[in-house]
Amino acid sequence: EFDMQNKSDVLTIMAEGGQVNTYIMLAQDVKEAVTLYTTLTGKTPLPPKWSLGYHQSRYSYTSEDEVKDIVKSFKDYEIPLDCVFLDIHYMNGFRVFTFDEDKFPHYKELIKELTGEKIDVVPIVDPGIKKDEAYPVYYEGMKKGYFSKYLSGEVYYGEVWPGISAFPDFFHTEVQEWWGELHRFYTDLGIRGIWNDMNEPSVFNESKTMDLDVIHNADGKEITHREGHNLYGLYMSKATFEGLQKLLGNGRPFSLTRAGYAGVQRYSAVWTGDNRSHWEHLEMSLPMIMNLGLSGVAFTGADVGGFSSDTTPELLIRWTQVGAFMPYFRNHSVQDSIYQEPWAFGKETLASVKKYIELRYRFMPYLYSLFHESEKTGLPIVRPLVMEYPNDPETFQCSDEFLLGSKLLIAPILRPGQSHRSVYLPEGMWYDFWTHQKYEGGKYHLISADLDTLPIFIKAGTILPLGTAVKNTKEKQKIELQIYHSENGMTGFLYEDDGYSYNYRKDEFNLQTFNMGEDLQLRTEREGSYSEAAPIKNIEIIGLE
Repeated sequence: EFDMQNKSDVLTIMAEGGQVNTYIMLAQDVKEAVTLYTTLTGKTPLPPKWSLGYHQSRYSYTSEDEVKDIVKSFKDYEIPLDCVFLDIHYMNGFRVFTFDEDKFPHYKELIKELTGEKIDVVPIVDPGIKKDEAYPVYYEGMKKGYFSKYLSGEVYYGEVWPGISAFPDFFHTEVQEWWGELHRFYTDLGIRGIWNDMNEPSVFNESKTMDLDVIHNADGKEITHREGHNLYGLYMSKATFEGLQKLLGNGRPFSLTRAGYAGVQRYSAVWTGDNRSHWEHLEMSLPMIMNLGLSGVAFTGADVGGFSSDTTPELLIRWTQVGAFMPYFRNHSVQDSIYQEPWAFGKETLASVKKYIELRYRFMPYLYSLFHESEKTGLPIVRPLVMEYPNDPETFQCSDEFLLGSKLLIAPILRPGQSHRSVYLPEGMWYDFWTHQKYEGGKYHLISADLDTLPIFIKAGTILPLGTAVKNTKEKQKIELQIYHSENGMTGFLYEDDGYSYNYRKDEFNLQTFNMGEDLQLRTEREGSYSEAAPIKNIEIIGLE
């Protein structure tokens, strides 16, 4: 608990598990504080590029025929797609590391077929292991003593989706390695990413979690679950990510988690959990994601359209507009809600949703470059205005707009029926992305935005790399440079590599830094030895008087 209210000059910190370890970081501003914090807890590693594309999910697509139909619809409507998720109903009785062969009788062929079509498949993997002596994962875990126990030595059991289940003791390195190796079941099929859910851990009981007197073996040090609860999801993410790293060799894994702790950014992207199809939840997602970024977690997003309840065409459009500019971009919905795939509400909604999914891919070169920057600096992709403008009081409580990197401002519509909103632009000059109209910073502007328009502003002096149209990140893009004129000069950068391997750590990358002065001559400095950099197709200077 953090108490900053009862006394004006005292901060009180209390913890369930005992004494608090406190680190004091002295920084000049928010940016430096985040850099120091991520130097301590770790930075977000550069993810595979496919994980930054558009992802489609539902709880659940319940058969291989439904999965095929979903992918076919994306093709038929010519909507970009990088990944399809499999929620818990793909499993045999909710046993992880299995498939239900009645509903997915040809699951090996299905994944091979989708992989061949450049569509990744990400299955869900929960920590609860069904109590079933005929289930090899449970049998092996029991034989080796890998499950969480009470002080008496009795295994802790809780009810989750498979029924009565045991829970791996992820605090022990040997258990982490065992868990990681179990993922060979998936990687042998061609799967390169895993979704960890229910890993708070969540249990179907009154407390909603594991008994606090369970004892965990932290490599020889025994701690109660009271002390270790917040770490459970972190260590599961670590086990998943490091297991995938070993199994994929030189390939970068993708891991998504619902739960974590300080440092989880080293292992996993984080989504904001089970939201609802409410306008309030769309609005709440902005400060949630900005705060995750300030907490070191750069790779974040919320379920687009809302997870539970029924979305509406207007809400789906507005949420897709926001999602297209979040680090992680997934549409996901619960099984008893209406379907909310891009085509679910007819032609007009489809056209607008498709437009913003396509726009996501246009901005992919800029977004991927920001992930490179984040790995180096620890700074988030999505930033509150106060991070870049700490001396402007108007930015302190601004939570309904955000910056993507330092040069691009997004001011979404967050209320039903609205077609205008007040937008605060910090100091400097800003350009409307759509109209190229210039706006003076340091003041509020009333901006018109019909249902098909997301207000996007680019700061003067920006050289913005955009990509040509593609159907997923596995296709090569050409680069278009949009240069937003400023009398003080223009700058930008573009980072490229093969998008999947760790070869970039061996100098196989291409980092171009762009500069343009009053003479309007583009100057480029290059780093790295990557030889397949995308060609620059077009250069456009915007705002020349």
